[in-house]
Amino acid sequence: MSTEHSAQSSPSAEPAEPTVARGEAAAGVRLDAVDLPVSARVPRPDAPLPRDRDGLRWRPATLADLGALHALDGRVASADHPLHVTSLSSMRQLLEMPGIDLERDSLVADEGDGQLVAWGLSFLWPVRESVVRVSVDGGVDPRRRGTGLGHDLVEWQRLRGEQHLSGADDVLPAVLAAGVEQEAESHAALLERQGFGPARWWSTLSRDLTRSVEAVPLDPAVRLEQYSTHREEATRLARNEAFVDHWGSQASTPEVWRMLVGAATFRPDLSFVAVAGGDDGEEKVVAFVLTTVEPEQWPAHGGRSAHVDYVGVRRAWRGRHLAQSLLATALARQADEGFELCVLDVDSTSPTGAVGLYERAGFTVAGRRAAYLREY
Repeated sequence: MSTEHSAQSSPSAEPAEPTVARGEAAAGVRLDAVDLPVSARVPRPDAPLPRDRDGLRWRPATLADLGALHALDGRVASADHPLHVTSLSSMRQLLEMPGIDLERDSLVADEGDGQLVAWGLSFLWPVRESVVRVSVDGGVDPRRRGTGLGHDLVEWQRLRGEQHLSGADDVLPAVLAAGVEQEAESHAALLERQGFGPARWWSTLSRDLTRSVEAVPLDPAVRLEQYSTHREEATRLARNEAFVDHWGSQASTPEVWRMLVGAATFRPDLSFVAVAGGDDGEEKVVAFVLTTVEPEQWPAHGGRSAHVDYVGVRRAWRGRHLAQSLLATALARQADEGFELCVLDVDSTSPTGAVGLYERAGFTVAGRRAAYLREY
């Protein structure tokens, strides 16, 4: 799950600067306006399964593969993205995401006896407001790298992604999009051979919760509430407005939003909203901080960590220190509950100045991640 303001990890030494300046779009990556439908710009290719080799069989994934996929992704994470470990429940959520057709949008390399050594998804996001986006995810078992499996997988992902785009009649920019940790050079190389390139950098930040958390007074025009299910839709609408000016952000549908706030990992007791009356007399959520907890990530983070998935403020309510106040409230609650770290991921050039907000709250950089795009 990505977050426009979110988190993960344990403190570490400052990594070397990436080849693209932190948070800046890479040269030539603009997602410019277009004047033809995507379907007129992207011909539909064939996307056959890769050729079986070395006793391996390529096939679509099924929900019966959940355990094997989770184990494989853990091995991939140890090499490529140790700060972003996917829990079993999150893997199930990914496979069951609305709009994913596992028969056509997934691929695994099966070596028999329930062992998988490569997996991938290439699926079309259901919301298409400013861009038509196909998400590409997956990886190859570190012990089977260097045998051509990665090339076969990423090539199939590109072709399947282009099949999705060839059926989109929207007059919008179109991209295939993948996330790559700064250290995952082999993953980046595979994507670059298929025409992807780095477009944007995110920072993974970490905050030591054994250090005191300074409270930030709440604006008296709003009321603080612990998150509850009766605020689910109001919070979704606040999220969509708060992130409308963020790079690459699309509105979250009720179905996709429910995947976050309805997940076993979501912690309403560590999540807070600020509520105020609107011009129509109805109360609305004007700011929010939402937290998840995944114990499977704790070894990589170096302690019991909580993950802030979202911090957001409606545009008309910015400048009142609501984000700072809600974040401080969440951090203090996490510390009271015995968590040792808070982690989150943030766009390094967020228009709301999010990086500065988190640095002032005591967060430090623990890692960086790039969005790799192939544009059409």
